Amino acid sequence: MSSFSRVTKFKRFFVASVFLVSIYAFASHGVYKAERPINRMLRSSTPFQEVQDHTPKTNTEEYTMRSPLSRNSKGSVSCSHESKSGDSTLLRLNNFFRNETEWKAEGAFNIFLIETSCDSKPNYRFWCSVESMAQQNPKGIVWYVMTSPVVDLSDGLVKQLLQKYKNLRLVTVDLDDVFEGTPLEELYRSGAWHSNATKWPAANLSNMMRKAMVWHAGGFYSDLDVICISPVTELRNVIGLAEFNLVNGANFHFDRHHPMLEKFMVYLNEHFNPTVWGMNGPRTVSAVLRSVCKENVLHQGLQCDGTKILPHAAFSPIQPHLNPMFFQKTAIKDMHERFPGSYVIHVWNRISRVLPVIKDYGTIYDEASKRFCPLSRELATKKSKIY
Repeated sequence: MSSFSRVTKFKRFFVASVFLVSIYAFASHGVYKAERPINRMLRSSTPFQEVQDHTPKTNTEEYTMRSPLSRNSKGSVSCSHESKSGDSTLLRLNNFFRNETEWKAEGAFNIFLIETSCDSKPNYRFWCSVESMAQQNPKGIVWYVMTSPVVDLSDGLVKQLLQKYKNLRLVTVDLDDVFEGTPLEELYRSGAWHSNATKWPAANLSNMMRKAMVWHAGGFYSDLDVICISPVTELRNVIGLAEFNLVNGANFHFDRHHPMLEKFMVYLNEHFNPTVWGMNGPRTVSAVLRSVCKENVLHQGLQCDGTKILPHAAFSPIQPHLNPMFFQKTAIKDMHERFPGSYVIHVWNRISRVLPVIKDYGTIYDEASKRFCPLSRELATKKSKIY
């Protein structure tokens, strides 16, 4: 056997091993039963009964804040960035809550994507999510809410996106404003979500912020590891299945001050666990829905308390364990034909971030990027065909 053949086989074996390890890590199950780490102060007007958690537990790789967080004696947390005065490569962002007239306007449809790692330069796949939302929802206002007070302009992408998509808004927030007066204020000020006990403070903050932001303004929330392929502006008070008996909070719409959002926040405040991946996200919303809807098994079409559960095809057309399919060649390049009835395709970043995308190789992800986030894809592949 030639040395070239041996090297080729080794490369293939290595890639296959990465796929299998990633899938195993995602599918591994555990058991959870924990005590509340902070005092319980807030109560829902409709107290929850004890809810048995039927959802699988997963292990995952660690997620940490990329930039330092500072915390004062009152429990307020903020991102710190060192930047020189007059630095033209950084754009200082406006505070979302100063745009109240716009997001509270009659008939406004708000769409939220949230960055919680204090990163002033999000990666191109995140920008792809933002761009696809702006492209597919011209009737909506797309708010990219960053915990970083500044965004990096050095590669030119931000300027291009803002020029092309007039419905796109890049903003920052004061976390005190986000959580003040909500059932999550106690949890936020406790610091439990970014203490030494947790491996993923950015994910914890995301699970908290998405509920509070939609509570304040009403609208559609989306994670940053999706590509939007159809308008979501027709949706009202919905959340989607991810897999059997598990609802995912990666995409949802609720009206401002919706009672279900309040229940999600109260439950999270009372049952927050810093040590178990997924407990503060999918398992929180799933446990609440089982309790409120009085159903042991969650299913598509289930409606209660003004909330409807959509089929997994709506937001998760490919299940997590089949994630590598996004990075393989596809014979069907039309995403609407490939994923009928889907609003977004969810690529499960905690697995897919280790999988490369090759420009013009014909994979699902690249074909979707070509159509729904062309500016982000173009810049991502400017110096390399792999992104």
